[in-house]
Amino acid sequence: MTREEKIEQLERMLVNLPEIMSPLKVSKSVPIGKNRVYELIKTKELRAFIYQGTYIIAKIDLIEYLADHWDDDSHKAYFVKKGGGK
Repeated sequence: MTREEKIEQLERMLVNLPEIMSPLKVSKSVPIGKNRVYELIKTKELRAFIYQGTYIIAKIDLIEYLADHWDDDSHKAYFVKKGGGK
């Protein structure tokens, strides 16, 4: 899958997210912990801006980060057993 295809798919998946988010909102929206989000900002892997003393992340920057770090080789599926697994 090309980067552009990944971006298109991520845009469809994240269509309901706001256009700008705080690191906490990002961590609640995608499977990246809050501390990891701050680490990515500090290492400049994830683009962010400071507005009134807090970081702001644009949705497109998050999508581009996710597309660039998409792991094509991990096609893991998780299943929930019916009946509590006993």
